[in-house]
Amino acid sequence: MALSHSIILLSICSLLGACVAMSSSHHGIHGHHGHHARRHGVHRHRAIQGRNDTLGWLSGSATFYGLPTASGPLDNGGACGFKNINLPPFNSLTSCGSKALFKGGKGCGSCYLVKCTSHPLCSGQTKLITITDECLYGGCADATYHFDMSGIAFGSLALPGKELPLHSAGKLAILFKRVPCDYKGHNVAFHIEAGSNPAYLAFLIEYQNGEGDLSNVELKEASSATWVPLKQSWGKIWRLDSSHPLQGPFSVRLTTLSGKSLVVNNAIPADWKPKKVYESNVNFKI
Repeated sequence: MALSHSIILLSICSLLGACVAMSSSHHGIHGHHGHHARRHGVHRHRAIQGRNDTLGWLSGSATFYGLPTASGPLDNGGACGFKNINLPPFNSLTSCGSKALFKGGKGCGSCYLVKCTSHPLCSGQTKLITITDECLYGGCADATYHFDMSGIAFGSLALPGKELPLHSAGKLAILFKRVPCDYKGHNVAFHIEAGSNPAYLAFLIEYQNGEGDLSNVELKEASSATWVPLKQSWGKIWRLDSSHPLQGPFSVRLTTLSGKSLVVNNAIPADWKPKKVYESNVNFKI
């Protein structure tokens, strides 16, 4: 009865967007997010700093936000700009990242293996989690490496059948490590943002294998040999404000934080349309 009562309270708190500690053993669970989710209460916790262990893992911490059985933000997106994170390839296994993980939006799309062995309800099995949102306050404010996960992602760390009870544990100590992203069956794709026009082009970059992050994006028009740098609008959405009508098809050059580059020739056709997705035939090597 006590456990069911705790879960009901957690659900109510998630709907209200803020929750206080239910008892001395059930700490506040919500972080605070940047672009999309500025609605959660701020809770102070003991810092859990990242450190290397002998197996190459780092230690960090994890909480969840939204409903325990939901994908996280109500708009099904986040500060990285990804769409439909409840669907493949994300399948709701996503997380907001603290400053060291989000990296001002350049860490969007980074992939991590995460496991929990610190609680009796944790399975110890690894789960692949992708950074799709930003976390600024709450657990993220006092930990270098903090994952504020979707309710589904947080529950995936539990023993089978113990997903909901684990949500009552509050803040968990976890182990994590960066791994290459592998979007099997997909190549790099460009989702043209609403509002794009011949003098303004903005797109979301999806399905990026390997490191998953980006430091620079450049575009080359069909009639030019010059690579023009784009500006990061927010998250993984990059834009070009042009003084002349842009002429496609457009080639795009992507550069990761480590300096690896990928040229996508004729990535976006001349007759492109806003809200359309154009998937290429290339990707970063893993």
